[in-house]
Amino acid sequence: MGKKIGVIIPAAGAGRRLGGVSKPLIEVGGNPVVLRLLNLFCRLKNVSKICLAAPVSNLAQFKSIAALPEYRSLIEIVEGGAERSLSVKTAFEAIQGSLSDDDLVCIHDAARPLLSTEDLDRVIDAAWNHRAAFLASRVKDTLKLVDDEGFCASTIDRSRIFAAQTPQVIRAGLLREAYGKTTDYSRITDEIMLLEELGVKAFVVEPLHLNFKITTSEDLDLLKRILS
Repeated sequence: MGKKIGVIIPAAGAGRRLGGVSKPLIEVGGNPVVLRLLNLFCRLKNVSKICLAAPVSNLAQFKSIAALPEYRSLIEIVEGGAERSLSVKTAFEAIQGSLSDDDLVCIHDAARPLLSTEDLDRVIDAAWNHRAAFLASRVKDTLKLVDDEGFCASTIDRSRIFAAQTPQVIRAGLLREAYGKTTDYSRITDEIMLLEELGVKAFVVEPLHLNFKITTSEDLDLLKRILS
């Protein structure tokens, strides 16, 4: 049996800084932005299943998208958790039965709809070679450590500081092992943190294209300008 890739798209975020709007369902150019990602991952070589963790409030809308003829054979919708980490865990439990330890799990935030085919292929290639890999960009700003009273305490060396993005692509066996050893998910902000607790290093791939996360109204305005 050939190599397989299971895809997880956490999409259950509350979107509080956008007034509680479900970011993946925001329409740009007449279509929900999540369709860009679904189309991208459906074309991915070796993809076996795409599991999207959706909020309860919009579960029906996501299920109607997954029921479209072009998606229904690949996409499964699960109810997301209160925390991103729980959404990813629930989605992994839904697809892990079809994945061997040597297969890959690709986790990508629904709020990053500009992911390019080139960057996706690059991070997946790195994960096949290194067991785990993720996109991350170099920090460009000068970084300051601030004390409890609000004063600058020191300047941090930024030469080795990267801002983590997604996709985060991990061998399924490693992810199983990590979940088996983790009980406190409230402090887990991404899946690379799970690997760090195993002592496993993930390879860093710098993105070649824009891959920002929709967080504020300014981000949304920029996305609309790019896609218009």
